Amino acid sequence: MGSLALSTVSTIGRDKGIPATTQLLGGSNEEDMIVGQQISARLAKKIGWPIFISCSLNSSGGSSNDLRGEQEGSDLPAMSDADDSMQHHAAALAEKEVARILLHEKSIIS
Repeated sequence: MGSLALSTVSTIGRDKGIPATTQLLGGSNEEDMIVGQQISARLAKKIGWPIFISCSLNSSGGSSNDLRGEQEGSDLPAMSDADDSMQHHAAALAEKEVARILLHEKSIIS
């Protein structure tokens, strides 16, 4: 499991509709934590419910610095820009599908 973020939307006051996000569990990759917080905030704003997101884009579990270039003595291949782009594209598609499912569930409940 990667990092865990929570976002919820304020329903009162000046900040009404603006998601507040916090990192509940950290991870080994800072980029995963940031992407998880961003996804969580966008979904909370769109759905209007508290959203928990666990995000882990690196399949090997190493830090992003370890994967950007081969480390001396490491068997890990260097991560290409195409791999990075593909991971972000997969995260965007997952976010879109989760939003679709949650909006459908919300319409059933309402």
